[in-house]
Amino acid sequence: MSKRFASPLYNVTAGGEKLLIDVTHSISAGLSANGGLMDHIISWMKDTGCTRVLDFGAGALRHSLPLLRKGMEVIAFEYEKAYERPKCAEFRAKAEKHPGFTKLMWPHDFINADIKYDVAILSFVLQVIPVPSDREAVLKAIAKRFDQSGPKRLYYASRFGLESKLGEKPRLNDGWVMGVGSARTFYTEWNAADTDKFFKRVGFHRAGTYKGTTQSYIYELNPGVL
Repeated sequence: MSKRFASPLYNVTAGGEKLLIDVTHSISAGLSANGGLMDHIISWMKDTGCTRVLDFGAGALRHSLPLLRKGMEVIAFEYEKAYERPKCAEFRAKAEKHPGFTKLMWPHDFINADIKYDVAILSFVLQVIPVPSDREAVLKAIAKRFDQSGPKRLYYASRFGLESKLGEKPRLNDGWVMGVGSARTFYTEWNAADTDKFFKRVGFHRAGTYKGTTQSYIYELNPGVL
């Protein structure tokens, strides 16, 4: 797994061209936190007494920062290359002022770190990974590090319904290559049933929804095991 996720760069061939995809270009550095997600997760954590959150593929830390301000302990993972962007670096500096922020970079530290958490956030991450087997590897790695004595809850966010707007963009695996030049990204989408099926392969089952994007799902790993 360490070789697989050594870099955010993917060299691919799509539409008859050799292209370079950089998954960190999918980060929207100025985007505000998902209010529905924050309201739900903060309320639920207070009710259950959970305090430790994994923000996986944290990007510009738009969800990490509100949780840190509420006194949560946040373990945020992202490719270090993302913080070469000034706005991302600015938000990282803000996060590092909070005592509850763990300064670990994904993926190498995540693979080797002895960490546990009760709740995980996976927001707009899986659909920008161009290799299908890599997505399952990500989900398995997240599942493995839940605190086994806790509720093991994952908050997922994604989009759906953009396929008709993508036109003639180059196809790659089950998705499309977006952007131009050196700013290439990848995008794919799945309907609700296929999303649930994918999560179920790793042991997650849908436990609910929250107010947010077109796909705002709550999953639990092995429901009922506390």
